[in-house]
Amino acid sequence: MSNTETTPTKTKSSSSNNNSISSSSSSNVVSKKQIPSPNVELLEKLAATSIPIALPPSYKPEAKYEKYVNQLVGKFIMSAAMFSKDFSTPKIKNIVLAQKGLLIKVNEAIQIIDGINKGTLHQELISISGSKYIITTVKPRSYYGLNTNLNVGGGIIIVSLEKYILVSLYPASILPTESIPYVENYVINTIL
Repeated sequence: MSNTETTPTKTKSSSSNNNSISSSSSSNVVSKKQIPSPNVELLEKLAATSIPIALPPSYKPEAKYEKYVNQLVGKFIMSAAMFSKDFSTPKIKNIVLAQKGLLIKVNEAIQIIDGINKGTLHQELISISGSKYIITTVKPRSYYGLNTNLNVGGGIIIVSLEKYILVSLYPASILPTESIPYVENYVINTIL
């Protein structure tokens, strides 16, 4: 008798498993057939609500100084940077206002600013992004120089403004007689 009691129990449990499996599979079939309708009120409410969008840094609008540097770089100028003359806080973000095509270090920027403020910029080699430049021409507000590496060539144009310094580099394929007037006219017509 105990064998007969055990067998129906096993049968019951196995039949209950079969029932649960079949009921769950039938509920899946039923749920696939039913598609919930969208909550129109919630969608309208979300559409009316403005959502602030945080853009990545590459999508930020151009700052005042970046606009000047980006417009300058092109046919005659391969890279440029704009510095602040005030370097009381020696951090790169406080000194270099904008740069394109250059990787300027703090000590390089401070060397240029200090040389202009003291009037001794033409007496020393200027290092920018690993290249050395020597100043060959000094004007009241401008300095023109050449790359000391003759294999690379090119040159540098530094224009000292009231509060800012504009540094631009031109490649060896461009003559100084083309790039210098271009930068000077750009400063007169755009920045000043």
